[in-house]
Amino acid sequence: MLNKKQKKNIRMAGAYIFTVLMVFIAVAPFVYVVLTALKTQEQIYDPKQIIPTYVTFENFRHVIFESNFVRYFMNSIFITAVTTVICMVLSVMAAYGLTRYRILGAGKIKMAVLMTRMFPGILLCIPYYIIMKHFQLIDSYGGLILMYCSFTLPFAIWNTCAFFSTIPWELEESAMIDGCSRLRSFFSVIFYVAKPGLFVTALFCFMSSWDEYMYASIFINTTLKKTIQVGMQDFIGQYSVDWGLLMSAVVISLVPILLFFALVQKNLVEGLSAGAVKG
Repeated sequence: MLNKKQKKNIRMAGAYIFTVLMVFIAVAPFVYVVLTALKTQEQIYDPKQIIPTYVTFENFRHVIFESNFVRYFMNSIFITAVTTVICMVLSVMAAYGLTRYRILGAGKIKMAVLMTRMFPGILLCIPYYIIMKHFQLIDSYGGLILMYCSFTLPFAIWNTCAFFSTIPWELEESAMIDGCSRLRSFFSVIFYVAKPGLFVTALFCFMSSWDEYMYASIFINTTLKKTIQVGMQDFIGQYSVDWGLLMSAVVISLVPILLFFALVQKNLVEGLSAGAVKG
């Protein structure tokens, strides 16, 4: 018969084993992609060489200097950055108004905004095409940015509202009593307190735009205007796939996401937990 301490140790051991297993499952695909990018063509098709015996950076050199990948990369950086900035500015303005002013039906307005996320992306392709064609925005960065904002902004507003609603009104009121204007009190108090949540929302906007493939492949026709996700198709032929080049492109495409995570790491956990308190 096991005592309480032994049962606790068994539960802890099981929790550690489960955690290690989940981490391995999450990390293993990324490690495999990196190892494949560092292999020669002969090593890639050799099942015995899971870990390359000879490391080469030829695949990365070819992707960066002998293809249009850098142009695709810069296109995605521009589109994603603009989309993220627009969504953050509009979501902060909307969330501040919905949580700080007495607006009739504010809760229903937030629910209506969130309900726009219920529509499948493929269902909106035809309406988007008609609108983009009417405004002559097909095959343009502006049209793609507007589409990205349309499906990213609703959740950004909802998420920002959840963070702003956890901030007591008394903090802002105290700042205005001390002589701050409403605008200055927002940047001095509200913005500072909600910063972790804003980082989480910005991360969501960034990743949603960066990883988007369907709309970019449908509405962008010019080769040099492709985004990075669509541009990686250049390494996939009709009858074969250049796995070395494709995996190198995948590794490079992950760099902005990893850098963003590194920058917001301190605020990420706090922001995720704060958003779950009240919404």
